[in-house]
Amino acid sequence: MKTAILVICVLALTPAAPARAIVGGQLDGTGHPYVGFLDASPIGRPDGPTGVLISSTVLLTAGHVTQSFAENGLTHPRVTFEPVASAASNWYTGTVHTNRNYNPLRIDDPGDLGVVVLDKPVNGVTPALLPRLGTLDALAPSRLNGTSFTVVGYGASGLLGGSDGGGSPQWDPYSGGTRKLAEQTFLSLTPGWLRVQEHADGQICVGDSGSPTLLAESNVIAGITTAFVGGLCTNSAGDERLDTPAARAFLSQYVTLP
Repeated sequence: MKTAILVICVLALTPAAPARAIVGGQLDGTGHPYVGFLDASPIGRPDGPTGVLISSTVLLTAGHVTQSFAENGLTHPRVTFEPVASAASNWYTGTVHTNRNYNPLRIDDPGDLGVVVLDKPVNGVTPALLPRLGTLDALAPSRLNGTSFTVVGYGASGLLGGSDGGGSPQWDPYSGGTRKLAEQTFLSLTPGWLRVQEHADGQICVGDSGSPTLLAESNVIAGITTAFVGGLCTNSAGDERLDTPAARAFLSQYVTLP
């Protein structure tokens, strides 16, 4: 999968690489059945990304995911909503669509969103909810500071090397495919970005692109995980907001908005 480089303007920190399970965190089990695993093995990637069901036939993920799939000939990928993805999982297939306004060079708002329109409805799973226009803007900074967030993803859950194994820690590309979650704290908000930090030992890592950040203890999606901040597999991430006019313009092509 081609790697895109994003630069998060939040606090003007460092270049941020696309986020791809969650290192640390907790096993999700059946807690968030609307979060799914996209199979990237047809393009040689064992560490497939994450997506979230926003209608019975529409899976939302990061734009750099759908763009990379399409560029590598994977225009009709498959997705499973089982807690652990395997060859025996129940798979759904669909067609990728990338936000035509996606621009990884825009640091204010890259529009990093894409969808997979499934060939058949996902039965028995209630989709997550999209936020209303300006949901995050309506919360004063003091309220956001006290608001909890939860990220759910299938990315790498283990690291190799480091202090015990020598060299710099690298993600284990075969450790993903299990749905995990981590609690998050609000860091900052801009017109295009929600920046959050994972609690304790939780780290966003390869395979968490497209993971939903959920508002408080609800199933309302505040943002889609699209970038690391400060390095690979870190506890600080940048989310593409879903409550902005630009994001809603893209999403309205596929679902009815609240």
